[in-house]
Amino acid sequence: MSMLLGLRMALAGGRRSLPGLVLTAAGVAAGVVLLLLGLAGQSALQGRLERSAWQDTEASTEATAPDPALWLAVSDHYAGRALHRVHVAALGPRPPVPPGLDRLPSPGEVAVSPAMRDLLAATPDDQLDDRVPGRVTTIIGDAGLRHPDHLVAVIGHTPEELRRLGGAQVVHGIETRSLDIIEFLEAGLIMATILMLFPILIFMVMVARLSAARHERRLATLRMVGATRLQTAAMTAAETGLGAVAGTIAGLLGYLAVRPILADIVAYGGYQGGRFFPADLVVPPAQVIVIVAGVPVMATITAVLSLRRVRITPLSAVRGVPRRPPTAWRALPVVVCVAGFAVDAVVLRGRPDLMAANDWVVNVLLLCSLISAVVLGPWACLVVGRTMVRYARRATTLIAARRIAGDPRAANRSVGGVALAVFVTTLLVGFFGIGPAGATPGVSSDLRLRPGTVEIYAGGRPATVLAPLMSSGVIVARTAPGGGVAVACAELTRVVRVACPLPPELGAELQMPDTAAMGMWASRGAVVEPGPDAADLPVHALYVRTDGSVAAEERIRTQASSLLPRAIVSTSRDIFRQTVEFRIFSDIGTGMRVVMLFVLLMAGCSLTISLIGGLAERRRPFTLLRAAGLGLGELRRIALLETAVPLVCTVLVAVGLASVPPAAIAIIVAQPYAAPGWDFAALLGGGVLAALAMTTLTLPLIDHTTRHDAVRFE
Repeated sequence: MSMLLGLRMALAGGRRSLPGLVLTAAGVAAGVVLLLLGLAGQSALQGRLERSAWQDTEASTEATAPDPALWLAVSDHYAGRALHRVHVAALGPRPPVPPGLDRLPSPGEVAVSPAMRDLLAATPDDQLDDRVPGRVTTIIGDAGLRHPDHLVAVIGHTPEELRRLGGAQVVHGIETRSLDIIEFLEAGLIMATILMLFPILIFMVMVARLSAARHERRLATLRMVGATRLQTAAMTAAETGLGAVAGTIAGLLGYLAVRPILADIVAYGGYQGGRFFPADLVVPPAQVIVIVAGVPVMATITAVLSLRRVRITPLSAVRGVPRRPPTAWRALPVVVCVAGFAVDAVVLRGRPDLMAANDWVVNVLLLCSLISAVVLGPWACLVVGRTMVRYARRATTLIAARRIAGDPRAANRSVGGVALAVFVTTLLVGFFGIGPAGATPGVSSDLRLRPGTVEIYAGGRPATVLAPLMSSGVIVARTAPGGGVAVACAELTRVVRVACPLPPELGAELQMPDTAAMGMWASRGAVVEPGPDAADLPVHALYVRTDGSVAAEERIRTQASSLLPRAIVSTSRDIFRQTVEFRIFSDIGTGMRVVMLFVLLMAGCSLTISLIGGLAERRRPFTLLRAAGLGLGELRRIALLETAVPLVCTVLVAVGLASVPPAAIAIIVAQPYAAPGWDFAALLGGGVLAALAMTTLTLPLIDHTTRHDAVRFE
């Protein structure tokens, strides 16, 4: 009966019940949409990894077909876009076949992706087509493509042709997992999903709490006519549950409507680069069932529990006794982790081997740092609030500070997910700053090929093979005796941004440059001036200068690919990293920045809901303050301070704690450390400002709820 009464009050309560019902449904719907999209993002990236695993096929791949095949995979580029070419030759009637194809292309045939087909049709032969010899007969299906814009071609040869090209492997199967990298990325995807789900759940919980708080006076009236506490709880559950169910259904429909739009316009760059297939952004049915069933239950339970500290009496709704403030013991994990990293930095300075042998110590300290970023928030808000009280010179600052210091847990609750996201992102960016290339003496911090230069990494091939490319003006770096590189520094500076004289161990120092210069850093040996007999040495790399146009650079790349199918050709337009590991770390860093920005925006939503709840709860004191002479602008300043201080405090704590581990590890491995730059600071600051800007949408409510004509009703 109580449940039916609650439903009737929600549906027939008129203008007093409708806003609360709509607010609950809208908040839950927004949370469900974001929740489903977050889970769909993990599923989509996982699908990309699985569909592109076949490109990692090699001789050691487990057999999946009765007969073997010759396999030569080449990573290529066109105008900065990644392009994959796979040369194949069947060694029997039933060779392994990549996904998306029914059979291997026969000699003279080519299978291409739809994007590759369109690019071949729009590009002159000498810029691209000559790299893909043969006739296009098959289009690769979605099962073999990383994304709709994936440029890939599978080129058929006879076994004799492919053996003459050199470097082909005999494979017996097609790889189904991206080597050992996929496990690492799976862990990163799970971590990113958790960081995104946490603030979404906080947001939905706060919406449910706000909805329940609106009904306290009405529940007190029901108690006065004889309702029990159990009955009032049942009515609250029914009313909140109705809004949560409606919001869940709306959120599910919104997700289905938004999914194809996002798949068409959202692109994930770097190693994964490109848009999504609509079928990628699909949440597994089991997870959808859990969300559809669990969100209304969670919202209902939250609404009931939110009345736990409220004593509903027949005459009023009275707040319970406030909880004890957080103590300084919350700072103990901070002291432990900072002291631990300081001791490690002193004891293990210059001894990375000892750190590797005791890596569990570093892992424990990292976990301690993460815990510190979470548990320190309420106590930090308390300290900041009391400090503001002590030094406040304005009434507005004093009122806001008293509010923060009076309930620091509530002040920190709405930004609870920010600490995790900012900590992890800052930590990753900090690790990227260990050992920058710019720290190498004599080398520009912007070590890249100069515009218009094409670098062809030959890897010690004889000059006769590369004769068609060695025209006048081509700078040749040769393989010196002992494994180094022989090249004139004065010539090298014309094509690569380096300073003369060159450092003696340029190749060994530069293990991860920003882009290009592949031939230099891959040498792992001394760079010396060429001697009189240099013309007889094998070619390490060629540097060809062009007019800087895409057409000219791609002609050189195509010509080099025809002579050396596995040649690594780089230009200043190529935005990729030259090692798989660095590309993956770059993708993770980019992804974590997106997650951090998303969490900050969700924190803005939570702060907005928190501010609305605070205005509803303090309508009477705010109205009386305005009637006593406090201006509307001053009331708005109080509200903004109460939302801005916890957010800024949480961000600063997380950034400070996340900066300690990279700095300590840089000391241990004896490498220079570069703190996160202005780009990261701008992103972080922009996210904070965007979150705070969202809260300003509620400021007009202060004028509406504190008008003078409302005083007589208080």
